[in-house]
Amino acid sequence: GMRHFGNSSSTGAAQNMQQEEQSRGPTGGLFSAWAEASASKGVRPLDFSFLMPPPTPAVAGGVTAATIASNTSVATAQDDDDEDLPDEERKVVKRSRAVLAEDSRTGRSWGEENNNSHFSNSNAPFLVAPKAPVRPSKRFFGQVPNEDRGEDAMDPPIQRMDPYAWMRCSGDEVSSEVKALLEEENRYADASTQHLSKLSETLYHEMLGHQRETDDSLLTEYAGGYAYFSRHIAGKSYQLHFRRKREQDGSWGEEELVLDENEIAIDEETGEKRPYCSVSGPEPSADHRLYIYGTDFAGNDSYTLQLLQRGGSSSSSSGNSNSKNNGDFELDRPMSESLLTDAFMEIESTDGSVIWSPDCKSFFYLELDSEFRAFRLRQHILGKDPTGEDDPCLFEERDRKFSVGMSQTSCSRFLVLTSCSAQTSEDYLLDLGTGCTARGPASAADLIRVSKREFKHSYSVDHRDGVLYILTNKDGYKDSKLCRTMLALLPDSPAKDWEDVWTPPEGTQLQNLCCFKDFLALTGREHGQCRIYVHSYQEPNSPPSHAIEFPDALSTGTVHTPRGAQASVAAFSAGLDQNRLFDTKVLRYNFSSFVEPGLVYEYDVHSREHRLLRTTVVPNFDSEKYRAERITTSQRKVPISLVFRLDIHPAGLAGGPFPLLLTGYGAYGCCQDPDFDGNCLSLLDRGVIYAVVHVRGGGELGEQWHEEGKGLQVKNRFADFVEAAETLVSLRVTAPDRLAAWGTSSGGLLVTASMNLRPDLFRAVLLEVPFCDALNTMSDPTIPLTCGEWEEVGNPNERTQFYYMLEYSPYDNLQMQAYPAAFVTASLHDAMVGYWEPLKFVSKLRALKLDERPVLLRTNFHAGHGASSDRYENTKEAALHFAFLLDQLGLRSAPLLPVRMIWK
Repeated sequence: GMRHFGNSSSTGAAQNMQQEEQSRGPTGGLFSAWAEASASKGVRPLDFSFLMPPPTPAVAGGVTAATIASNTSVATAQDDDDEDLPDEERKVVKRSRAVLAEDSRTGRSWGEENNNSHFSNSNAPFLVAPKAPVRPSKRFFGQVPNEDRGEDAMDPPIQRMDPYAWMRCSGDEVSSEVKALLEEENRYADASTQHLSKLSETLYHEMLGHQRETDDSLLTEYAGGYAYFSRHIAGKSYQLHFRRKREQDGSWGEEELVLDENEIAIDEETGEKRPYCSVSGPEPSADHRLYIYGTDFAGNDSYTLQLLQRGGSSSSSSGNSNSKNNGDFELDRPMSESLLTDAFMEIESTDGSVIWSPDCKSFFYLELDSEFRAFRLRQHILGKDPTGEDDPCLFEERDRKFSVGMSQTSCSRFLVLTSCSAQTSEDYLLDLGTGCTARGPASAADLIRVSKREFKHSYSVDHRDGVLYILTNKDGYKDSKLCRTMLALLPDSPAKDWEDVWTPPEGTQLQNLCCFKDFLALTGREHGQCRIYVHSYQEPNSPPSHAIEFPDALSTGTVHTPRGAQASVAAFSAGLDQNRLFDTKVLRYNFSSFVEPGLVYEYDVHSREHRLLRTTVVPNFDSEKYRAERITTSQRKVPISLVFRLDIHPAGLAGGPFPLLLTGYGAYGCCQDPDFDGNCLSLLDRGVIYAVVHVRGGGELGEQWHEEGKGLQVKNRFADFVEAAETLVSLRVTAPDRLAAWGTSSGGLLVTASMNLRPDLFRAVLLEVPFCDALNTMSDPTIPLTCGEWEEVGNPNERTQFYYMLEYSPYDNLQMQAYPAAFVTASLHDAMVGYWEPLKFVSKLRALKLDERPVLLRTNFHAGHGASSDRYENTKEAALHFAFLLDQLGLRSAPLLPVRMIWK
């Protein structure tokens, strides 16, 4: 649509220009001259009707009787031409015609005929993508009455026209028109991928074949003599939670069922399985008699808390109950009568986290606001109002750039409340050991602030024996250092007075800390690689400070390409596992890589001995046949992790170019560490190389790396991603016609912006719930979580940020050029990326692109940001996505091993 800047006079001029073009008709004016010149050169004429008001349809759905008759006669005539097609393709063509005929009879329109084929190798040219109406409307950037647009919002605001702004519906409900459009997009995507049904099914069974459908998690011991674990059972979509009691001889007793998520997933009214079900918890009380768990049936990460009591039955009114025959347990003593009030406890709009008071008579939780931001700390007293409406509020964060989170110190004495934005944090302590509920509910006065909020000062704390240990970025240490202060100096201990304990060397970043009785554990990174440090308290029982040496971190040091050997390092991830015991001499840590499924070790901090506790079993997988290495680009020094199968690529990556899937994220300082993904084996086993680009904006190389990819430096992310793709092409590891890109959420911003810059580099893109309408979304504070993103992405209501974001916002920078094939997903209840962002992007992309490659959108009507909650449905979605990519890369019929080389 038209871009309107400045005052109303310029707006009127733009409107007059648009009216003048319209008065010349759809073939008049500048657009007409361009189209005629293009046609004379053999270029397909463009349809500029998306810039014009949509015509009034003759009948409902925009399908006339003549169109129906024409489609029917064409289909009948073409039936006779299908005899020479292979059986499989003939079935696909007939099925597609049947769908189109049914749409014609019911008055449902697929859009205008443009003879574009959306099959990579199909004979169904009549499939036409849905065409959304264009309704340009004003968008304001800057000050708007009754809205918080930021401190430096422009006044007067800048106006722009958005042709598809109408797709975002006001309120919680989606309009019938938008819902119909999303459904039409789904039908079109299904029809356009019908020829991939066999491949998708094959991939689905391959992926299931790499999953241990019945599997137990590792037993984790809690204080109080109980240990907990979860179990997946073949055929069941969700996990079950169990506990075991430690016997007097030190062994673990029989397992007892605590909670079955599969029962919760059944709708008590219909008896049918819910489309979506996410469960938080269950979180046990200190005496292990009561449990709190949360349920989210929409996918928006808003959980309703419920109480589990008496034989493991649910507190909800669903009527779900567990029997002793199912392995449930009975409580050691009767429930107090005062607790029976909570038999139907349902506290809505929480983030799902819970911390119990030591006396087991109350618990603390975080309330969400209308934008799904955690902003209040509340305490619920068992026996009081079961809805939580009267629960006392201990803390409220009114600055919408901040959200709150809570945790418990390792010694269990304190609740730690953290209020943080993208750049600043502030911690409060609540002493749980003073018996707050014995004298009544806690109050705001019981919160002890560690240090006053200072802009760009971030810190985190843990406690041991009257001393607070603190990771802080004060004094210019962006990658944090370890400090300490005495508990007696609180509240508001000045950060300048904190005592330095360990200032790590350059290139070392500290990320998390965990205090134990005799030692302190730190997680961090050293030149990009994960590290776990054991730090001494410098006392007689403390072990000496050291870094854990991981026994599985291996690398050959080089990887071979057609352009010669490239230096490489090992690609792996490691971090602390669940460590619930404070008084212990061992700690648990997990280790994994792209080619090594998860390992859990127990590490003795004194003897430095490792004991393997658990290996994730992946059926039909041999790690010796795969390799993962990390190389670095020459100009921007961007790390690229490469994963490939050795027996397909026996000479490393020499002999290319090969099909390659490139992915990245690069936001919020998040680290895209190497982790095992069994689904990717279906790509690797067909010879596809999997590559992860660790772009700026992520935290792989420290906080400086993060800062170089946020705010007014966001475009560095895209430059990194493009250079990585160019590097792999120049090394002949791949080629543009064999290169696909994959981005999820903020990774979708990365891929779509890079695609706009260099569409010629990619054959296809997979965009899962992509954040692609950055300029419009970040300007609107009524969209959930927007204000909290301003410090990370930028606030386009401020002049400098507006013009900077305008240069890269993917939706706003789509151009009339050829683009890669695209499979895009959206989720109707996504609280992080609204469904309208992918819908707008796809609609505008189709209107502008100059090629015949497919652009498909599929919306999940029953999920949130994380796609389907049902593990089997989730796997089916992944199979379809990978089938699309393999088809675009020419590998739909590629043979699997033991064939050594697929390409010549």
